[in-house]
Amino acid sequence: MGKRKMHNQTYFQCDWTGLPMRNTNCYMPDWNEAGKLLKHGSYVCWEAVIAHALETNSDEKLSKIREHVNDLVGCTVHPAPHWTRLMWFAREEKEDTLESPEAFLAACRHTEGPVIAVRMLTDGTTHEVICSQDDIKTKFVEHLTRPFTLQGPIHEPQSFQTVRKKGTKDRDLTVFYWPFKNGLPFNQTASNIFKMQIYGDALLVQQTKEPCALPRERYINYFNATFQEQFANKAKRKEGNPTLTTDDYAIAKAQMASELQQVEALASSSASVPGELAKAAVLPPPSGKELAKLVRAQAPPAKKARRVEPQMIAAAVEVGA
Repeated sequence: MGKRKMHNQTYFQCDWTGLPMRNTNCYMPDWNEAGKLLKHGSYVCWEAVIAHALETNSDEKLSKIREHVNDLVGCTVHPAPHWTRLMWFAREEKEDTLESPEAFLAACRHTEGPVIAVRMLTDGTTHEVICSQDDIKTKFVEHLTRPFTLQGPIHEPQSFQTVRKKGTKDRDLTVFYWPFKNGLPFNQTASNIFKMQIYGDALLVQQTKEPCALPRERYINYFNATFQEQFANKAKRKEGNPTLTTDDYAIAKAQMASELQQVEALASSSASVPGELAKAAVLPPPSGKELAKLVRAQAPPAKKARRVEPQMIAAAVEVGA
């Protein structure tokens, strides 16, 4: 349906639902003979793209479209409800009729399955957990140890999106945790990684940043192996050079301290007391000869006397006579 203009305002219309949108959002992927990706149409979400592709493409091309969309989103994207279930297209109202854009997107979310997240315990260990869609609605409260001081339905975990990672630009890593100094043990590992004080467990869930006509949160799998690759310290150790044990390190440390003291004692053996070095020498007063020499050096040079010739004297006498 493409681009539209009404009341001097430009908008786009979804090719599956007919809904107006401010942006083009999702597209139908296609490829030319050279294999270059082409983007056609405008869709409210990727589920609508898959649903439209089911009706308009062959099995071979449909498989390629599914693969492209799944790689882009990061999970298996199921087709959206058929357009005949939409109230503005349905000829008669049925039980499964969708009456609003929000109801349409909610039906798309029902097809999403469980996701894998990484749980960080207070002892520094991590492991994977499987979270259902109900867990997502309750902000993963069942996968976090609830503190005694935050009981009741009014209290729920908080979350933030971290930027301290090496990931793709179309993914966000969201951290869920119980706020405040809540009585749970201090999570040193999580606090060091995310540069904030976290008490109790922390749950890391990956979230997509995909275009959609309405605000949407889609969580996808985040594995422990990915966490170790992004955040774990990678100490490069040479083969055949193992690290020291605690006892070996204590012995080596004492030996180095003793050798350092010997070096400092040898370097300071010829040193003088600072008070003796600070004493200034007293100069004797200058003699008269030295003062005269100084005055001569500063005085301007004397003018030379002019020599008077005898002829000049005789001339001066005649003039006076």
